[in-house]
Amino acid sequence: MNTANKKYVVEPIVGEQHKKNPVILRILLSKTETRIDFGYAAFNLYHYGGWIRIAPDTFVQVKGSPKRYPLKQAIQIPVAPSQLDFESQKDWRVFSLVFEPIPIKDCTIDIIEVENPSPNDFNYYGVQLQDVLKVELRG
Repeated sequence: MNTANKKYVVEPIVGEQHKKNPVILRILLSKTETRIDFGYAAFNLYHYGGWIRIAPDTFVQVKGSPKRYPLKQAIQIPVAPSQLDFESQKDWRVFSLVFEPIPIKDCTIDIIEVENPSPNDFNYYGVQLQDVLKVELRG
């Protein structure tokens, strides 16, 4: 297999994640993109479960580097100002955010939707990506 086309799946170690929703399911790394898959369950706080969306200027940043890796694509989640309104408190959604490729190495990343976040923003700090948890995908 050409090394330029190799893809890896990483089970992230989430450090300072205080959020239970959405949950980071996995991270896919390749030379062309970084894809982060999430799972989200509607809240019973809202009669119809609430809504979700992602900010268009969401980015990933590797700890120790000023470089930001911007969002390229949102899959199964609307980009603000659009939003997905749930139909019930039992609804759920699996979605993916695709970013420019980060280095394929041991590192710690932050996933930032909003720089000065509210409790409702999808910010994750201290997500560890380690070679020992990385598996090469075939095919």
